[in-house]
Order: sequence, then structure tokens, then C-alpha cells
Amino acid sequence: MPPYALPGTEVGPWRARVLGACAVAITLVGGLVWRALPESGAPEDIRVAVRTDQVGEGVQPGTDVRLDGVKVGSVAAITAVGAGREDIELVLDRTQLFGLTDTLTVDFAPGNLFGISAVQLISQAGGTELRDGSTVDLSGEHAGRVRDATLSALLRSTGQLTDKVLTTQLADLLRTVSGDLRAFTPLLEALGATLRAYADTRVLAPSDLAGSFGATLTGLPPMLTGAVDVLDAAYTNEYLRSPDNLRRFAEFWDDMQYDLLPAVTRTMTTAETHFGTLMPIMTMIFDQVAASAGPAGGTTEQLATLIERLGAAFAQTPTGPVLRVAVELDTVPGLAGPLAALLGASTGGR
Repeated sequence: MPPYALPGTEVGPWRARVLGACAVAITLVGGLVWRALPESGAPEDIRVAVRTDQVGEGVQPGTDVRLDGVKVGSVAAITAVGAGREDIELVLDRTQLFGLTDTLTVDFAPGNLFGISAVQLISQAGGTELRDGSTVDLSGEHAGRVRDATLSALLRSTGQLTDKVLTTQLADLLRTVSGDLRAFTPLLEALGATLRAYADTRVLAPSDLAGSFGATLTGLPPMLTGAVDVLDAAYTNEYLRSPDNLRRFAEFWDDMQYDLLPAVTRTMTTAETHFGTLMPIMTMIFDQVAASAGPAGGTTEQLATLIERLGAAFAQTPTGPVLRVAVELDTVPGLAGPLAALLGASTGGR
């Protein structure tokens, strides 16, 4: 039996060569088909490139791509395009995108409880619908649409917190603040007691008090404006540009502080000693004057009547206003005769 023959078969040299050639051809065709199928992909798959300035830790070829929590594809490749930018090639299921546009935002976030990274696509309004071969540029001025929330980024942020914030200086600061707040405890207790007393004794409604307080604050802006004008005048006034004038201005305030104010203080102290007991008397006098005027409405009517009667008592003459006076002299005959002759009136008249 020849060395290439099998027991119970009729295989000659020519048939063996044909079988070998067929086996090689089938192997080559199968390899070519296997290599071609991954490149062509399924008809419903599209390839989209996302250009970013950063790629989250753990994102690599084969990483899941999710849209609203549902897996819609995977990462095919990550390619550097220079200048610190990278293209992430995504293979997406067209039927699961539901009109996803190029205004999308990207989150690199954990895809499960084990912290395995995934690419989360978040749809936004507007834009152009993604198609096969589309490129979404999320670099440069659009870098804010990419967020790194992977587990490694969270751990890095936590490490920076414990390293730069939770320090001994922070503990010392909190201890100091605690001591300072403890010193304010009596003040806070006084405020609490004041508020409690107000709540127990208030007569007016809080709305009325708030309105009155607001009315008092209307003068605050002009006062602040005037203060700013005064401060500004100190730097822009031509008079104060002269060193001599500036020196005299400073001496004026020194005299006010060290001479005038102490003198006024001494004067008021002396006046309090000698005239302090007169204040109750003055208060009583003012109270009596105010009471004598009567109610505000009645005083106005009385003054109007008085002025009206004074106006009626005068008559206009060529020589000016003359007071109208009538004197009854019937009971005084000694004066009636001379006055009647002097005034040209009949005797016994008025």
C-alpha cells in the first residue's frame, strides 16, 4: 500500500492532490470572509467619531456606549489626532439612536457597580442627526460638553479634598471659630431675650413696623452718595491740591478733635450740672403750650377764623388800610361833643 493511501479507500496520487488543493482553497476563502466581516459590520450599524481633549480612565476599544442607560454600541478604536486631541470611534446601532444629533454631550462614567467605565451619550435639542461617518467635535470651545465622572476621577477628587482641604490648618480654624462663637453667646442670648420680649409686648403688626423701618431707609442711599462725594472731593478738590491748604485743613480737624470737642464736652457737662433740673420744667411748659393749642384740626379752624376777622376789620382807603373802629360815646357827653366837632359828625352820633 502506498504511504499516502488509507486502508479501505481508493485514493490515488491525483485524487490526493485535488483534495489537498480544495482544502487549501476553502481555508483561504474562510479566512478572507472572516477578515472582511468585522469591517463591513451589520447594515444597521454606523460609525461615529467623537473628538475630545480627554478620554476617561478605563475607556478603551470594547467599552460599552450607552444612551439614556441603554447600550447602543461600543468603542471601536481610540486614535490620537495631535495637539492633545483624540478621536473615539464609536460603533452605534442606528435603530437605537432615535434621532440622536451632533449636539450630544458625553459623560465618561461608571457603567456598573464595579466601576467599569462606559461612555454615556446624552441627547440635546437641535443639531443634525448622526449618520455613518459623522464626526462630533467636542474639543476646544466645546470641551464643556464632555464630563469625566469615572471612578478614578472621583477618587482623584477625593484625594485632593483630603490632601488640600482636610488639613491641620482647617482644624485650627474650626477651633478658633468655635471659641469666637462661644464669646458671642451672651450677645445671642440677649438678642433672644429681646425678641421674646418684643413678641410678648408688641402692639403694632410686623408689617407696619417693617413699613416704618423701610421708610427710614429711604434716606440711606442719599447719605451714602453724599459720603462718597465727600470722599471723592478730598481727592479732586483744587483747594486741597496745595500743600499749605492741605496742612491748614489737617490743622482744622486737629483743632476740632483736640480743642472744640473737649470744650463742648466740658460745657455740656457743666450745663447738665446746673441746668439738668430745669429739663422737667421745660418739658411741662412745652406740654402746656401744646395742650393750649388744642387738636390739630380745631387749631387750624381757629386760626383761619382769626385771620378772616382781622382782614374784615380793615378797610381800604386812598391813604392805605384803615382799621374800622366804632366807639359808643352816648354815656360820655363830655367826650362826645369835642370828638363830634373834630370829626365832623353830628352830636350824639357814633
